[in-house]
Amino acid sequence: MRINDCEVRFQLDSAADVNTICARYVKKTQVSPVKHSLTMWNGTVVQPLGEAVLDIVNPKTGVSASVRFTVVENSFSCLLGVSTIQELGLITVNRGAFIASVTADTLGDLGEASLRVDPQAKPKVLPCRRIPLALQEEVHQQINKLVERGVLLRVEEPTAWVSQMAVTRKDSDGSLRICIDPQPLNAALMREHFKLPTLDDVLPSLQNAKVFTRLDVKEAFWHVRLDEPSSLLTTMITPFGRYRWSRLPFGLSVSSEIFQKRLTEALDGLDGVVCVADDIVVVGRGGDKSEAVEDHDKNLNDLQKRCAERHIKLNDKKADVRKDKITFMGHRISSTGIQPDPAKVSAILNMPPPTDVHGVRRLCGMVQYLSRFMPDLASDLGPIRALTKKDCQWAWTQECDQAFETVKKKMTNTPVLAFFDPEKELVIQVDSGKDGLGAAILQDGRPLEYASRALSPAEKNWAQIEKETLSLVFGLERFDQYTFGRKVRVQNDHKPLAAILRKPLSQASRRIQALMMRLHRYDIAFNYVPGSQLFIADTLSRAYLPDPGTDVRVFAINSLMDMPDRTREEVREATQNDPDLQTLLHVIRNGWPERKEDVPEPIRLYFDIRDTLGEQHGILLKGERVLIPRAMRGEMKRRLHAAHLGYDSMLRRARELLYWPAMAKDIKDVADHCEPCQQMKPENQKETLTQHSDGNAPWMKIGIDLFDLDGRQYLVTVDYFTSFIEVDQLKGTTASDVIVKLRVLFARYGIPAELISDGGPQFTAAKFQSFASRWGITHTMSSPLYPKANGKAEAAVKTIKHMMMKCLQDNTNVYDALLELRNTPQQDTELSPTQLMFGRLTRSRLPAATNKPVSKTQTRKARQKRQRRRQSVKQSYDRAAKDLTLLSNGQPVYYKHHEGQRWQKGTVQREHSNRSYIVEGRNGAIYRRNRAHIRPTKIKPEPIPEVQQNDEGHQAVAVPDNTETALQPTQDLRPVDVPAEASTIPVRPRRARKKPSWMIDYDTT
Repeated sequence: MRINDCEVRFQLDSAADVNTICARYVKKTQVSPVKHSLTMWNGTVVQPLGEAVLDIVNPKTGVSASVRFTVVENSFSCLLGVSTIQELGLITVNRGAFIASVTADTLGDLGEASLRVDPQAKPKVLPCRRIPLALQEEVHQQINKLVERGVLLRVEEPTAWVSQMAVTRKDSDGSLRICIDPQPLNAALMREHFKLPTLDDVLPSLQNAKVFTRLDVKEAFWHVRLDEPSSLLTTMITPFGRYRWSRLPFGLSVSSEIFQKRLTEALDGLDGVVCVADDIVVVGRGGDKSEAVEDHDKNLNDLQKRCAERHIKLNDKKADVRKDKITFMGHRISSTGIQPDPAKVSAILNMPPPTDVHGVRRLCGMVQYLSRFMPDLASDLGPIRALTKKDCQWAWTQECDQAFETVKKKMTNTPVLAFFDPEKELVIQVDSGKDGLGAAILQDGRPLEYASRALSPAEKNWAQIEKETLSLVFGLERFDQYTFGRKVRVQNDHKPLAAILRKPLSQASRRIQALMMRLHRYDIAFNYVPGSQLFIADTLSRAYLPDPGTDVRVFAINSLMDMPDRTREEVREATQNDPDLQTLLHVIRNGWPERKEDVPEPIRLYFDIRDTLGEQHGILLKGERVLIPRAMRGEMKRRLHAAHLGYDSMLRRARELLYWPAMAKDIKDVADHCEPCQQMKPENQKETLTQHSDGNAPWMKIGIDLFDLDGRQYLVTVDYFTSFIEVDQLKGTTASDVIVKLRVLFARYGIPAELISDGGPQFTAAKFQSFASRWGITHTMSSPLYPKANGKAEAAVKTIKHMMMKCLQDNTNVYDALLELRNTPQQDTELSPTQLMFGRLTRSRLPAATNKPVSKTQTRKARQKRQRRRQSVKQSYDRAAKDLTLLSNGQPVYYKHHEGQRWQKGTVQREHSNRSYIVEGRNGAIYRRNRAHIRPTKIKPEPIPEVQQNDEGHQAVAVPDNTETALQPTQDLRPVDVPAEASTIPVRPRRARKKPSWMIDYDTT
């Protein structure tokens, strides 16, 4: 072949996986470094110089290709591997040797089988798993294809056993594989215990063979039909209905034995043919190569005929035909004999040396364990063992390296390495380290084979339980030629793995489901062994080969949880430290009592949901939700409330992921006790309309309010019965200024029986209270921040203020406007305020032909019209209103301090009047608030310490309960005006107030 303008002679090696080329044929600039090593047929490890992609040309045919070569020393031969040989057309696989009926895309048929179930087993009917929406159509298509091929049959009638479905993704072509998850059924199936062939059984058939062919049975298990009762046992539930397997499904614990028995019977009597599991080996013997080929072809032809007769289908894509050597049952079989597969010992031969004292101790532990089979093995480790001495400085010398290589070679040869004995118990040690996996297969404590590999970058991020499960799968599949079809005891130092293996797939993470699906073909018994006693696997998992494995994906039909490793560890640790959950975990693992009374008291509340509880690597689950330990519930509530969502939103979020008893109540408490949420809550829903009475006669009930315009202060007074308005300019806004104007009005119209005002300081002042009391007026104040309660006066202020502003703008007389306002009929009564006030219209500048007095009938009808209008207004208002709950004394609440501000924390002292309460703030001040500005809460305010008179001058001062705040600077605190039930709060002592000397001669009351 021509490479780089040079003629290069290559050896064609159909058993080689790579192409090799000597360094002299490659330019240095074409070589790139590599990390992998090459293993020769005899187990020798060769470290390559690098790799290069070169253009190669066959000068005879002109065929060229771009080929990847591994560059080796010049002392080695140049090889072309099997893929390149076929690509260049140097050899052709004789696929024509297969007859069409053997390779046809139809189901094979090895007869019918019956599944036997333990009569004592209790049938299980499992619920359907959910399928991700993105996969539903593809899964449905795969099910339909299996139905069309007759592998699946739809089930309509009731069945005692219903298993769940699992879906895996094939590595070969990426298509979905529909599987049954028969874990409960497997526990009930009775095995045939057919003896599977061992290496000792097949060795006589392979001796003196020179030519070999290895074939694969296509869709092996589907060659066996199930009778109808057995088929009904395999019923599985899917989102598209129930289906049963008409063919032996993958995953049943008895499938391998049933298939092996029928395949062995079908091929019995054929010369040069050996079958183990779904592998068939055909050999040819003879004095020379040509005789061996002739014998081989005859045996192969006989096999093909037998396969055609017995309806056995072979996979021509996996055929290795007429080879000089093949790998079979863990051994390299060739014309020169049977040798151990180099891969069996590569984990030891290629094991890197220790890098620290801890690595040396692990190596010494493994060597000490194996030294009972070769006594001088431990002594060979002397230079390395010296590194563990106290005060010894770490230095890996050439002497240590030589001792290390000597020990590795001895560990991979007899008498340390044993041969497989099918009559002895098989034990597999598996372990997962931080970055690698280790496994060893043993009999009578002696290793048969070693294996290790690095974890891929993705696998390094797996949870430890997933790594340990992966190590179990790695060991069983790596030693498949020993473990398949027989009882295997598995040893591992991760205790939770035992519980995981007992649970159905639906209670495992999707990654563990993928791994557990690969375990179904094995019959294993798990044993927990402390790491200090797991010598070999523990060492190999930390001194692993650098080649990582591949990640197998599974679509586990239900999403369980996807949480960070740290959170997973937090939940697991908290679960372990929670005695109640540990009791619950014990019950889940060992079974629930039949009666609720027999359940331990701390976990009795879980009895009614016991069918939904499960466990996944130390974490308890309720269905697909994590059962949160008591110690973490506070943190979970805090995380749920991180966005400060309300109760309903928090509960919806929690019910997607989490569970614990009384979770809804706890979440409501969180929402109710969050002070920022309470402070920033929206306004209360409006209450139904409460209307003031109009009074029985003019000027019996009035409302007053203040407003300012252009820097001047005004007092507006409005009569409830007539809506007659008076407006007076004030000199100031004190109680005295207001009293002066009211005296004038009272002298003009008389003293009203009731006066309505807001809670302004001039109206809450003791002087004003005293004035109202002396004049026999009932003074009713609206709640602070609630002007609606003084709505009549507020509306009058709005009317007068707008009127005055317009008059100022067009330079007209305000009193002319006020006269016309009073004479204008109202919409609800059709009479003017003047007519209702005085029984007639007052003269104005408008011409009037007559001025009849208002009759009693007109007044009565006007009141009736007003009443109907008030009822209509209330009915319309109340449609979107609802009365708030009553509050009790001492109840913790939030109240509005100022309009537009956040809610403040306080306590209800007592009810003041209709929908009005006296509230004590967190600073001890007393406020009166309408119910619209009070929200009940479960957050109790901080206690206010009671302060009595002391040396520092503090004192307890009585405050009227109709005040806006106990600390108003304009407030008159004379005890004579304080109601008997006034609240007492601590305040700073006040400066004594008295009338100035120049006002002594004036009466200001």
